[in-house]
Amino acid sequence: MPIMMYSVKQLARLAGVSVRTLHYYDHIGLLKPSSYGENGYRYYDESSVILLQQILFFRELGFALDEIRTIVGQPGFNVRRALEEHRVLLTKRADRIAELLKTVDKTIRKIEGEIDMDIKEYYQGFSDAQIEEYRKEARQRWGEDIVRDSESRVLKMGKQRMTELQSEGGAIFQTLAELMPKGAASPEVQEQVAKWRGWLEHFSAYSDEAVLGLARMYSEDSRFAAFFEKYHPDMPAFFTRAVEHYCSTTSGQREE
Repeated sequence: MPIMMYSVKQLARLAGVSVRTLHYYDHIGLLKPSSYGENGYRYYDESSVILLQQILFFRELGFALDEIRTIVGQPGFNVRRALEEHRVLLTKRADRIAELLKTVDKTIRKIEGEIDMDIKEYYQGFSDAQIEEYRKEARQRWGEDIVRDSESRVLKMGKQRMTELQSEGGAIFQTLAELMPKGAASPEVQEQVAKWRGWLEHFSAYSDEAVLGLARMYSEDSRFAAFFEKYHPDMPAFFTRAVEHYCSTTSGQREE
């Protein structure tokens, strides 16, 4: 199989660098051509292409040319190991850039008046210490991605929409309390549970398992149970039973 050779112009075009840059790398001994033509033109083989890639990776990561020359010039320089290290460092940088982009987007929405809400306002009535405790527990229970998605949705909706949703949720819970005499499995109660399930989707995407876990937490966790007891002393346990019935029946319908 013939060895591929690239002229300085071809390599510059492939790598997205200038011809002058390759000339300079040759001048300082960082990337020497594989050979020279009779006309004095520089030519590079496949190993030169790979070495240039390494140089550009190191440059992207902030290394000075002198440092790069020392690294790639070492007798034991391992391209495979270097690529693995580049991947780790570039992934970290990508994560950092992604976070910075989120901050930029959030700031733009703030300037344009789309966001006028701090995430702590989602937990109105709780102290800062309680807020952080709940957020920590939520991450442990549901995972970082779900919590981040939920908080992002809350921030995007703004105070007015959040207030409206809180009112809608309160109306659902109040109606459920009034319907308790009919029983957890009654059509009227199940209709409200379905409405509650749809209401949850404003805050995050919930699986049936997550919905069930949330409903059970409302009765098993005294802090959340206290919230529902405001509607009726027996509301936490009733609500859990109603959601358990809902999940068992809707799951069966999907399997048919």
